[in-house]
Formats: sequence, structure tokens, C-alpha cells
Amino acid sequence: MNENTTNTTAKSENTERTELTSLIWDMLHRLKRFWWVIVLLTALVAGLFYFRSSSSYSPRYVAEATVSVEIVNGGQYANQNTAEQMGKVFPYILTSGALSDVISADLGTKSVPGTISVSSIHGTNLLTISVSSGDPNMAYAILQSVLSNYPEVAKFVVGQTFLSVIDDSGVPTDSGRNTVLRGSLRRGALVGFVLGVLLLLVYTINTRTIRSEMELRRLLNIPCLGSLPLVKRKRRTSEVDSQINMLQDRNCDDYIEAMRLVRTRLERQLGDKKVIMVTSSIPGEGKSTVAANLAISFAQKGKKVILIDCDLRNPSTAGIFHIEGEHPGLASILKGESRPEESMVQIVYQDEPIGLTVLCGGEQQTRAVEIMGGEEMGKLLDKLRSLADVIILDTPPSAMLVDAMFLARHADGVVYVVMNDYAKRRFIFKGIEELQENSVPVLGCLLNGAHGRVGRYGYYGRYGSYSRYGYGYSYSSKNYKSKDSEHAKS
Repeated sequence: MNENTTNTTAKSENTERTELTSLIWDMLHRLKRFWWVIVLLTALVAGLFYFRSSSSYSPRYVAEATVSVEIVNGGQYANQNTAEQMGKVFPYILTSGALSDVISADLGTKSVPGTISVSSIHGTNLLTISVSSGDPNMAYAILQSVLSNYPEVAKFVVGQTFLSVIDDSGVPTDSGRNTVLRGSLRRGALVGFVLGVLLLLVYTINTRTIRSEMELRRLLNIPCLGSLPLVKRKRRTSEVDSQINMLQDRNCDDYIEAMRLVRTRLERQLGDKKVIMVTSSIPGEGKSTVAANLAISFAQKGKKVILIDCDLRNPSTAGIFHIEGEHPGLASILKGESRPEESMVQIVYQDEPIGLTVLCGGEQQTRAVEIMGGEEMGKLLDKLRSLADVIILDTPPSAMLVDAMFLARHADGVVYVVMNDYAKRRFIFKGIEELQENSVPVLGCLLNGAHGRVGRYGYYGRYGSYSRYGYGYSYSSKNYKSKDSEHAKS
């Protein structure tokens, strides 16, 4: 029991350290982009403090004198701890009004036009008297009055006192304005810097993403199918195609190898199940690209695969496979306007069918929930189950739209796509929770657009730039084309 408790505590502490380390790295990662915000805040707050101090500053001139103190006690000098005793007694003498009245009368004023303070040097009979005032001449005049009248007032308290001036500052010439303003500037800079760091911390906590497969495994309580590499390539034309297709794209060996690994792990999770739903948290995480290439990978292994574009709000499968011409889409079938065999397109590579059939989404639909929320989708899938070994559903994001929840009822399992350093963690957690609350089995998650090194092909993405919403590249199709299923049934 104690050993289990100790192991649990150690594991919890290790998790906390890992999370703290991850948070620090996330802050440093964002600091590279937002360092200028901290610099700007530091400069602005420092300037604000400086301006406030400069506009409200009242000059104060300080006149000081260091004196030695001697007290006559019974005709003999008693100097031990004299200054310390006077330093303690002085405030009482000052606040009693006796010394103030004498100084005021000496200067011819109603009250003392300044502030008087005293401090003793420990272990000596030395005393430092300081007088501050807005007028340098008045500050010095008050100091001279204190030196002249203090012994007379103090003798009633501590006895006969002699003050010998050791050091006299004279009439002060510097009010300390520059020192005050420099101190204010430093305090403002420190406050601005701390404020900037706190803002960066709050921003980091609220916008934390997942940036590694290790984080994916640690944060999500579901199996991890692996990661797909970030593919960067040189753009050769002005056009940009935001998807990657393993049948056509060159220089994506890392991606193909990683996809095969994902497929193998997914097969173990599937068992005798057929219908796989591919979704993500938010748009732009590459789920459609993953669904298309996962379908290709299954087909290359000899499986009969049907890929259905269920994202009726933003259908993209036809663009990934460069399917030309108009084909009745999923919405048309569910509305009863066309039959499945009229809408399905068989993919052909180098003049040979590869066992992959695509059912496109058709035209964009604004009433996607009403279209897919009925019984027709279930009936269609029941019919297609007998025609394929694997059916892949490319669905809308689960954390933002309810469309995915309607489709999840018909799926045997879900593959959850997480784009590297893209979706906020709270959206990822929300999307997975929505699926689990609806009792949908999540077969696993995978990290898309991962950085790092894999296998014998070296570093991912060594061929150019990567688009935020996909794999930026355009290409012309030579060996790859699609045919209508009606012409390819034989």
C-alpha cells in the first residue's frame, strides 16, 4: 500500500515538473514572436512613471552636518553611547514643540519651513543632522539654527551638551531631481517588464497547443496512432494546392512511411470494424488530407475502400484527388435526388484501379445538420458496408459543429487529428469530450505536421515553406487520374 502511494506521489510530482517544463518552453516559444510586446510595455510604463514623477516632482534641498556630541555629567565628560542616546531622544525633543518653537523664533517664521531628522553612527559619538526644504538657503538656515539651539533645549533632558561640527554640507545646490527621476524610470521599467511577462504567461496558458507526440500521449487519455511529418516543398508556380496526395506528390517518403505506420496501428484497433470517422477540433488541421491519404494507404494494401466527404459545409475531397466534372454528391444522395452509383468515383493510378472509391461532398450546403441528421445516412452506410472493407468518413470539426456528432452515431470508431502547434488545448479537450459523452469509441489520435527526424529519410520538410492551413504546393497530374465508377466497375 505504502509503495503504491509512494509511486503515485512520485508520478504526480514528475507529471507536475513535466507540465511546468512544458509551460516554460511554450512561453519561450511565444517569446520569439511577442518579445516586442514586453519591450514596448517596459518602455511605455517606464515613460509613464518618468512623466508622472517629472510632472509632480517638488524639489527638496537637503543640508546636512555631522557633529560629535559631548555631555557634561557631574563635571566630567560622558561620551559613551552619547550620540545613540541623543538619536533616540531627539525625535521626542523635536515633536515636543520646544525645539520647533525656538527655531521658528530664531528664523522669524510661524513654523519650521522644513523637515528635520537625525541619525547616529553606531559605536561612536557622531550624529548626523539633516534638514530638507524647498529652498536651499532656508534648509541651511534651519540646520544652523538646530546646531545653535539644540544644546540649549536638550540640556533639560540629557544635561549640558556640546556639539562640535565635523562636516558641514553648506548651502545645498542639488535637489536630487535626477536621482529621483532615474529611480522612477527604473521602477517603471521593472513594472512594465513584469507586466509583460505576466501577460505572456496568461496568453500562453490560454493559447497552449500540442507541439509533440509526447505531449499528445501525455495529455489525451486515448491511444496515439503516431505522427505525420511536416512536408515543406518549393513552390514552382503561383498556384497553391493546400493538400498532399501520396499517389502524386514527390519527395514525401517520410509522410508515406508515417502514414503506413498509422494505418498498421489503426488496423489493430479496428478489428472487424469497418466505418472510420476522421475528424479534428477546428478547421485547418488537415483532417481531409489525412482521411484521403489514409484511404490511399488502405487501398495500397489491397483493401476495398470507400472515402466519403461528409463535410458538406466545406467539401474538399474532390480537390485533393483532382476529380473533374460535376458529380452528384453526398447531399444529393441523402435528399434522394441521385443514387450512390451515380455519384461514386473510382480512383485510378497509372491506368489501374487501386481499390479506392470516392463519394464527393458535392456543392456546399448550409443545412448540413438537417441533411445528415435523418435516417438516410445510416441506410446509405448499411448499403456501402457490403461493398467495401473499409469506409472512411471525412467529417467537420467536432469541437465547433454538431455535424460530427450526427455522423459519429454511424461510425465504428474515430480517428482524431491534431495539427502540431495549431488548435488550442481547450478545443482539443472539448472535441474529444463531445465524442466520449456520445459514447463514440475513439480509436486513436495522431499529430499532423510534426517536426523532427524519422527513419532513414532524414529531417521532415526540407523542401521549402509550409502553409498554415495545409501543405503549400501546386502540381500537375500526369500518372494519376480518376474515373467514374460506372466506367470502372469491370
